[in-house]
Amino acid sequence: MTQSPIFLTPVFKEKIWGGTALRDRFGYSIPSESTGECWAISAHPKGPSTVANGPYKGKTLIELWEEHREVFG
Repeated sequence: MTQSPIFLTPVFKEKIWGGTALRDRFGYSIPSESTGECWAISAHPKGPSTVANGPYKGKTLIELWEEHREVFG
């Protein structure tokens, strides 16, 4: 069975040193002018990425791991 790519929605964190570099250099649609970090692929409890497409859309990366480990290969 061929598995389609799973795309994730990154988590952005505001920081006092934040700015627009993530938008200007990497093309991210940042939530504010104070965005200082991008967790592009994250299973951290304080900011898990969310699946953006396919049958698992809306699940966090944590939920996907707990419920469907087979998709990780």
